Amino acid sequence: MDKQAFGWRKIEELAGEQGIKSMKAVEEFSPRLAKLALEFGYGDVYADDSLTMQQRALITLSSLITQGDAGRGLHYHFRAALNIGLEKAQILELINHCSAYAGFPKAIHALHIFKEVLEQAEQKK
Repeated sequence: MDKQAFGWRKIEELAGEQGIKSMKAVEEFSPRLAKLALEFGYGDVYADDSLTMQQRALITLSSLITQGDAGRGLHYHFRAALNIGLEKAQILELINHCSAYAGFPKAIHALHIFKEVLEQAEQKK
């Protein structure tokens, strides 16, 4: 399987139809950026099976939290983490843990975003 096809499979596994729609929107506006994200971001990075998808989700979330992500990255990856089976308690503990390394403002910001994601998921049920 080529890297782009593998990338699409990983996006679907992580984020389902919403993830596919998000990447299609990127592809429509910037085919080159979508190609890079698909082939490297998902096709190469996720190709190695040394880490589980849940471990990768925790790494991604901790990276975004420590960066103080103010965009859509945390929303997307909180949804993906829940989608692949991480539990609310595990994600809350990740946020708590990041407070020691990234600071309370970034952790509290992440907490608010996670709360929004959980509320949106409840509304869809």
